[in-house]
Amino acid sequence: MRYFNFPLAREMGLLPRSHGDTLTPALETKILETFSLQIINEYDLAHPGRWKGLPAKPKPFMATRYLQMQHKDKRGKTSGDGRSIWNGSLRAPDTAGPDGFDGRDGSKGIIFDVSSRGTGATILSPGASEADRPLPTGDTRYSYADGKADLDEMLGSALMSEIFYRQGIPTERCLAVIDYGDGSSVGVRTAPNLIRPAHIFRYLKMGNREGLARALNYFMDRQEENGFWKLPAHPAARLDRALEYIAKAYGRLAALLEEEYIFNWLSWDGDNVLADGSMLDYGSIRQFAAKSDKYRYADVDRYSTSLGEQRVWARLMVQAFAQAADFTATGRKKNLRNFSDTPCLLSFDREFLGERDRRLLHRIGFTAPQIEKLMRTSSGARAAFRKALAYFEDLKVSKGPEKLPDGITHRPVFLIRNLLRELPKILATGAFMTAEEFCAGMAASYVEKRDMQLTPTRIAYAREFQERYLDLARAAGRPLNETLSQLASRAAVINHAHRMTGDGMVWIIKEILAVKDRLGWEEMQVALDAFIESQILIPGKWKPIPEDDLKSPRLKGRLLRKIKKDLDLYKETI
Repeated sequence: MRYFNFPLAREMGLLPRSHGDTLTPALETKILETFSLQIINEYDLAHPGRWKGLPAKPKPFMATRYLQMQHKDKRGKTSGDGRSIWNGSLRAPDTAGPDGFDGRDGSKGIIFDVSSRGTGATILSPGASEADRPLPTGDTRYSYADGKADLDEMLGSALMSEIFYRQGIPTERCLAVIDYGDGSSVGVRTAPNLIRPAHIFRYLKMGNREGLARALNYFMDRQEENGFWKLPAHPAARLDRALEYIAKAYGRLAALLEEEYIFNWLSWDGDNVLADGSMLDYGSIRQFAAKSDKYRYADVDRYSTSLGEQRVWARLMVQAFAQAADFTATGRKKNLRNFSDTPCLLSFDREFLGERDRRLLHRIGFTAPQIEKLMRTSSGARAAFRKALAYFEDLKVSKGPEKLPDGITHRPVFLIRNLLRELPKILATGAFMTAEEFCAGMAASYVEKRDMQLTPTRIAYAREFQERYLDLARAAGRPLNETLSQLASRAAVINHAHRMTGDGMVWIIKEILAVKDRLGWEEMQVALDAFIESQILIPGKWKPIPEDDLKSPRLKGRLLRKIKKDLDLYKETI
């Protein structure tokens, strides 16, 4: 065992609430018996000598079919889980839902889906399709074909998803990571509903109305049974209400990704997101230090969408859901263009704009009641401030685009979060920052002299930004100095300098793997938990890594110091 999510296990009812964060021999044995699996695939069945005599489960497990843009079949007939199985579902025994899911209304325990990645090659992988035959687990001659999961990927997914979840971001979570000692692993993912749009859209692509109706109803029934949705009984009204829920969830997700600088590869297949609007598949998910909206991830044969394009793709997925609902209701599959003005897209747009402004006000440091007040009363002030912010947020270095190990980018000049930390303290003195101070205070360390030229436009926007910031602070409803003091305190946490980035996470995982065989399991778990808690950047909940642990000469202390160093080294990157 390399990682186990004790809070999640207690929420799911797999452990009693009183169980501590201790991996007993009995618990470890049960986890390994349940999840340390490798499938017997079609290649193995044709070569029984590979597995004869090894212990086998009495019944087969399932891999699901769904659309996948890496796959040469673009209709979902032969694509899907290439290295994953569904372990099943279970209902948690208690009535309290997970903290990260709001809007729940139900008296029964939540049903959780459970699946495992890294369990062996299936015929649904792009590589098996490319080879046009079943492949053995571990075959690396074809991309997306070996059926294994790298330990660094699974451990990074576990930590990053838990950090996002505890900050209220809708996401899958990781229950366990099993380390096989050769760089491979199994990662166990859970969520109240692991259905992706890709599971549903494959029937839409194939024109299979019956299958589409079953998939939609399965998804809707689970949302309703878990108490997240309330749906009317009439079939047409039921679909309309579901579309409204989906549109709003995707609008909020798109706003969150854009405003929090989180890259999640959204595309037409609906593969890298859950159908309820939660995040999924952390292999390509990154959290940027600034608005790196020119970054594109390089896959095997294509570049990804960008940060700014995620809104477009999220909206198109809602449009495809509307097409699917209409096909289910009428029996006639209309062209996607026919749904370009469907009412649920208006709901998406409203939810996107509202959530984006709420996220911006939160980043500034306003409390939840203040945010709701400003949302009701200060639309003009919000728009004026956003215009000034966007001017600086969108500026890129004069050097131009550059290649990265995993893609391309064009780096931003300014790190807005640095400014949001310092500005309220300066304004509380009654003075404005000069344009030079304003720009220098948030300039990235990699910018060149020509990137910092104070043009008349830049000077004007520096003043405009501060004035509009004060307009919002005055409108919050408290004396200005009290509000600025509050903003300074909260913004210091929300925009912490050591906020995790994608690059930072890559190097943190390297540090963890370098000591994993020398650090005791419980000490490693404590170190991972300390790192997670240091990234819950919510005022009142944030827990920095304890100083005593950082000063400790023990291996755990050295690991935590390296983690903190990596957070500092990569605080300006993607």
